[in-house]
Amino acid sequence: MIKMFSLYTSYMIRPTIYKTVMKSAVMLTLLMLWDRYVNEGMLSLVRDGFFLGGVCFLGLAWVSYLRLDGVKNPLTGGKKQEKKKKRRLTGDIADYADQHIVSFEELDDEERLACSMGSSLAAALLFLIPALVILVL
Repeated sequence: MIKMFSLYTSYMIRPTIYKTVMKSAVMLTLLMLWDRYVNEGMLSLVRDGFFLGGVCFLGLAWVSYLRLDGVKNPLTGGKKQEKKKKRRLTGDIADYADQHIVSFEELDDEERLACSMGSSLAAALLFLIPALVILVL
């Protein structure tokens, strides 16, 4: 557990926040589509949907923790698939020319897993807190 917290450094905050926002936006979109087209009014979007989304994010955080601990994916047999690097067409930002902004792709494997776990935990909190507040009231 101590090793997990020692992996977090200051340059990993930005990728973690970006992943949190992206995961939350995708889950919110899915929940709103579910509420609009599938839900027949028996379940509440905030109470039931957000609770289910928070539980899903806790499951993703658990899988990231297991991968960080050394458990391999049984479906791929522990083999890694090589990714092709994307060609970026962005230029330098004049205000931040002397600073290097670290993206998620530039992190090593353990740092990526730590960012994924942190973003899943943060997204789980974003979804579980409103669900539990509505559940208590």
